Amino acid sequence: MAEFKIHSDYRPTGDQPQAIAALTEGVKKGFKHQVLLGVTGSGKTEVFLRTIRHVLDGGRGVIMMVPEISLTPQMIDRFRRYFGGRVAVLHSGLSMTERLDEWKRIKNGGASIVVGTRSAVFAPMENIGLIVIDEEQEGTYKSEMSPRYHARDVARFRAAQEGALLLLASATPSVESFYRAREGRYELLTLKNS
Repeated sequence: MAEFKIHSDYRPTGDQPQAIAALTEGVKKGFKHQVLLGVTGSGKTEVFLRTIRHVLDGGRGVIMMVPEISLTPQMIDRFRRYFGGRVAVLHSGLSMTERLDEWKRIKNGGASIVVGTRSAVFAPMENIGLIVIDEEQEGTYKSEMSPRYHARDVARFRAAQEGALLLLASATPSVESFYRAREGRYELLTLKNS
């Protein structure tokens, strides 16, 4: 597998090195839940990118979910700059042909990273090492149409099946996730500054 590099001279600062270390350790341990608490501008995306690079270097795949289609192009652009053509996209804004092409590419191993909205949790990826749900408290992760599901619950199931790390990230995590982190059932990581 090709080596992926972060194409910048940026060095993690503040709380980022500790968060990256905890996440990469979590990836090594397998199925685990971690909550990354970080306000806008705290450097969550940089932490995601470096953790994802670690997962890819280990030969495993990543599902990266964002709450809205409008956020997807920004994330995809940044991910493609770092990881090239190994990034696939899944969301309802794509035509049926585009979705089918991406689905086949993922299924055939042509993509190591899937970026998308809640439906990305169903990507036909094998050997998943990390599932990230950014802004995990958002209501858009809950499908009100049949079949009804919550992407966070499906992600939890898939992470358990694959022995993957589930990372719930937010500036304001859901009450459930924050409670579980405070109780010690999830590991809580905090980014106070960048």
